Amino acid sequence: MNYIIMDLEWNNSFNKATQKFMNEIIEIGAVKLDSDLNQVDTFSELIKPVISKKLRSRIKTLTNISNEDVRTGRPFSKVVKDFEQWIGEDAVVMSWGDTDIRTLLTNYKWFMKKNSLDFIKKYADLQKYCQCFINMENVQQAGLSYAATCLEIDPDSFPHHRALDDSLLSAECFKKVFDEEKLQEFIKNCDCDFYARLLFHPYVIKSKNDPLIDKNLFNCFCEICGGKVQTVKKWKFMNQSFRGIFYCENCDREFRVTLRVKKFYDYIDIKRNCSEIIRTTENKDDTTDE
Repeated sequence: MNYIIMDLEWNNSFNKATQKFMNEIIEIGAVKLDSDLNQVDTFSELIKPVISKKLRSRIKTLTNISNEDVRTGRPFSKVVKDFEQWIGEDAVVMSWGDTDIRTLLTNYKWFMKKNSLDFIKKYADLQKYCQCFINMENVQQAGLSYAATCLEIDPDSFPHHRALDDSLLSAECFKKVFDEEKLQEFIKNCDCDFYARLLFHPYVIKSKNDPLIDKNLFNCFCEICGGKVQTVKKWKFMNQSFRGIFYCENCDREFRVTLRVKKFYDYIDIKRNCSEIIRTTENKDDTTDE
């Protein structure tokens, strides 16, 4: 069993054919570790972009990759075929977060006309795995440099934002916290469900009549006394959430309820917030929502 830690660099390009922006890969970097975590090989290739032949200034600054550099690159189709052979048969492919594998799949679909990465059989999100071993009190997602620092690895000893260098730093983080049994919880088989989950784009539900919404979510009671409330302003969707204003006669308080309902691949995320509205004498009768 080999472990492949990959990283990609890309240029955000406008695709005239689809009339949408697309992250076009301009570099693939990866490191191969054997079952004993020995580094056995590396992969590093620049890719000649075709959707947009000029790199955005931000990308040039971030990566130190120039337009002249990518002009010397090879087409995506040739590089990815070499990458496929380099990975081999018995390997777990990993990346820091799943954005890289999503981007690889998008490019593979566009250039290779295939809906799945046939050469990747098993995948693990290295970011999620490493986060199990570091203090996450102050952050929701650990960036690579932050994780490396937490694991007592100097991130500045690796050049940043080049594909191979970020792969090497990711590999050092992986080796620092390697636990074969724990890792199994994060390894996914790249089957139909894996790609369906990968391609699904979460979205905020905007209609109260959407069949995915439990209508009971819109029932409001006073959070202090638990009693019934009067509707001051009906539910209205704005700023990616439903909002309503209510009044509790028993507590003599007016409050706003904000409800955001977001659909993910296999679950619905609900965030509800209630805040009291403090009225001054001058605007006591003003019930205009913000």
